[in-house]
Amino acid sequence: MPVLRAAFSFPVADAQRTYRFYKAVFGADCCEQDGDVVTVALGDTQIFFMQTDEFNFLLKPAEVEVQITPGLNAAMLSLTVESRDEAYGVLKLAADAGGTPCRQAVPYPWGLASYFTDPDGHLIEVIWRDARARV
Repeated sequence: MPVLRAAFSFPVADAQRTYRFYKAVFGADCCEQDGDVVTVALGDTQIFFMQTDEFNFLLKPAEVEVQITPGLNAAMLSLTVESRDEAYGVLKLAADAGGTPCRQAVPYPWGLASYFTDPDGHLIEVIWRDARARV
């Protein structure tokens, strides 16, 4: 089965605040704003940030409901950056924009990863892969 398009949808407390965060940290372009829903582009991927009540309204026919529980992460958004400095620097950008760094950047044999949460508690991993690593 070929996939025509992939996107992510996240429930959030405030779609506009979340958009401002992703714009400040990643320079995300806003594709569309419609009340309680903001669509942004990160690379070739679209992400829909929907206020929780709107998110649950759309899921109601399927008899599914979600709740935001900060610190409880069932998924992680992973993004790759070009340089080691960007992987380190994103922690400050995230904190300045209202996110919460989980700890300092973590070195791995293949490169480096930084972890933080957005204002709604969604876990984000920013990785840099060292082209010289043999892993």
